[in-house]
Amino acid sequence: MQTTRRKSSILTTVLSLIVIFIAWLLLAPTQLGGQVSYVIVDGNSMEKGFHLGDLVLIRKASTYQIGDAVTYQNAELGRYVFHRIVNLNLDHFQLKGDNNTWFDSYQPNQAEIVGKLWVHIPKLGKAIEWLRQPINLAIAIALLGGSLMSNMLIQPAKQGKSKNTTVRNSGGIPEMALYIFGFLALAFLGLSVIGFTHSVTRIADDIPYQQDGTFFYSATGAPDVYDTNVVHSGEPIFPKLTCFLNVGFAYNLQSDQLQNISGKHQFYARVLDEQSGWQRTLPMTAETAFVGSSYMTMATLDVCQVEALVSLVEQETGLHQNTYTLEIVPHVDMIATIDGNPIYDSFEPSLAFRFDKVHFYLAADTTQAETLHTTKQGLINNSNLQANSLSFLGLKPEVGTVRTIALLGLGLSLSGLLVVGFHLYSTAQSNPQALIQLKYGALLMDVKERVTEPLSPAIDVRRIEDLAKIAERQNTVILHMTLGLMDIYLVQSNGMTYRYAISNDSRAVVEVAPLVHQEILQYMLRNDVKTVIDSKPTQEVIYQDAHPVNWNKTPNAEPPEKVVMRYSMNVSRTHSKS
Repeated sequence: MQTTRRKSSILTTVLSLIVIFIAWLLLAPTQLGGQVSYVIVDGNSMEKGFHLGDLVLIRKASTYQIGDAVTYQNAELGRYVFHRIVNLNLDHFQLKGDNNTWFDSYQPNQAEIVGKLWVHIPKLGKAIEWLRQPINLAIAIALLGGSLMSNMLIQPAKQGKSKNTTVRNSGGIPEMALYIFGFLALAFLGLSVIGFTHSVTRIADDIPYQQDGTFFYSATGAPDVYDTNVVHSGEPIFPKLTCFLNVGFAYNLQSDQLQNISGKHQFYARVLDEQSGWQRTLPMTAETAFVGSSYMTMATLDVCQVEALVSLVEQETGLHQNTYTLEIVPHVDMIATIDGNPIYDSFEPSLAFRFDKVHFYLAADTTQAETLHTTKQGLINNSNLQANSLSFLGLKPEVGTVRTIALLGLGLSLSGLLVVGFHLYSTAQSNPQALIQLKYGALLMDVKERVTEPLSPAIDVRRIEDLAKIAERQNTVILHMTLGLMDIYLVQSNGMTYRYAISNDSRAVVEVAPLVHQEILQYMLRNDVKTVIDSKPTQEVIYQDAHPVNWNKTPNAEPPEKVVMRYSMNVSRTHSKS
């Protein structure tokens, strides 16, 4: 009903703000500093679980595991892809669509993953795509605007307002403070729930490291064949011009947290025929120890000896191939420590040449830089604990700090509620009018002591709560007026007046009998009756009025200076000794 809505408008506003605040925490998009990305499924690669036009909500996570359905940015395709993690490759993730039989060619790292699946809403994406069409969006806006305008134009048939009526302030500063502290208490309570549902500490992120290896080679060349008299990395080697190939390898371990790095390395060559599976290993250096995060080694290989070895194999076995493969392989065993715990890893890149009866040349299909440079990335499980944090509007406060702020804010807001509540309770105890104003301020309407229509037969109620129920049931307001020592509350409906009276003077006790004479109350309401001159035990109350009337209704009677009204309203006054 209208009065009920008016009464609860402030509470509704506060609750709406709380709901909006919580919804923002949960659903704010990443573009506005939130944690949620909205993705519409485009394709059938994730069927049967996800279909074309489904909407999925993606949230950022600190770690991702095998089985997580994630959205990542595919640099090769130049678009976002929603697939499932099926394998971990050091600090990269291998993904595949649930409906695909092949793996994604692109393997993103954690920074390229937008987030993992949080909420799945089937078919909602189709509605969003429909609204993206300009004509459809215009139709939706027009319909929404028409609905709002129609609601604004609908008015009640009869308001029942008087020119002399004024609306009372519904609550004042104490009530507003009550709502504010209540809102803050609920907000900090929600923050407490968020803080205490997250662990203060979490396992620290895995420690990344990277092993880099760079090959380089040279040989003596002929100026008539090459630009210079030296063969450089990337150029072919002709055994007819030189038999000796100088091969070098530079190793570097990149990590900010690994300590006491050392290890051993060895250089060797491997000659093989990929088609038959034959191979032969030729040591180039002995196993050598190193200390530190980097080293460089060089060795010389006799390519003429490699050709002689292949010729011998062909002669002894009858194997005849047009080309063979020569691999230069450095084997590295690395040892390091982190927080006193040992870490072991190996690194074995290779530099591959193809060769025939004439020359040796790089065998890789990739660029020369990628052929000569090899990288291997690794992750070390970190068992240490670190402070957990939350992400909110671009900020990342620690969970412990969030808990402290939430508890402190909750305590202060609850204290404010207690203080304001105690103040309101004390005021209500000392002044019943304040309690009525607090509870039913939105239903009350102040009126002057005269009305435009004669009063109908009255029914007195014993409690203001009963009068409020009648007002709400009849969809009307409670009229309030002050008459002498009394505050009178009225509800007029269907030819009947419902009334509740209470004293506004702490020294007077007012009792209203079940049936008050209507002519007396009409007189007090129609005329400017304001001041009680005297009260007598004989139930005679003398009022002074600027415009008294003759209650005997004698024709042409002169107005008396004072009017004595006898009615069934008992008024007694007590005087203090002071």
